[in-house]
Amino acid sequence: MAAAGRTGTGRPRSQSAHDAILKAALSLVTRRGFRFVTVNEIAAKANVGKMTIYRHWPDKAALVMDSLLELIGSETAFPEARSALESLRLQLDLQVAFFRSSRGNLIRSLVAEAQSDPELATAFRDRWLEPRREGVRKIMRAAIAEGSLRKNLNIEAAIDLLYGSLYYRLLLGSGVLDEHFVDDCFAQFLKGHGDVKRDVKKQKAG
Repeated sequence: MAAAGRTGTGRPRSQSAHDAILKAALSLVTRRGFRFVTVNEIAAKANVGKMTIYRHWPDKAALVMDSLLELIGSETAFPEARSALESLRLQLDLQVAFFRSSRGNLIRSLVAEAQSDPELATAFRDRWLEPRREGVRKIMRAAIAEGSLRKNLNIEAAIDLLYGSLYYRLLLGSGVLDEHFVDDCFAQFLKGHGDVKRDVKKQKAG
């Protein structure tokens, strides 16, 4: 996927340099946080010149978002399943596993820094959150079409209710992010939005 924020001059001269830059950015920001990592440090770790980075990324935020998208973005993709509703339920488990790993620390850091960094806020919203919301929209529309969710479902509100609870616990540490929490959230979601009654645990086990 082409980076929305790049200058349009193409990738670094070699694929190996491109990969090294992305891996360096992801490693450093995951370990130390977005604020405390500089482009100079990323360049040094990737063994490239700083200007090599700036020829292909306009700023650190664009580079970090590319590292997220290309290296770990697929980890929470919707899995193949017998129904759209089952795919949605299984993806929630992937999302929680993602948040409980070092990836969660990275997302927490980026969200925190985005509050005072407009470039990062825009990049994170437009290139990380919005594509993922669109994926949920599509799966919810499919679940409506198959009769699993109400036809008059407010999809935007439903996304915030279901996924907002995960981000809330990730960012504020209000409770444990685990399978039991996802079970409860999904059960409550179906009570309010489901068009048919389903056993959540049977839905997971298949």
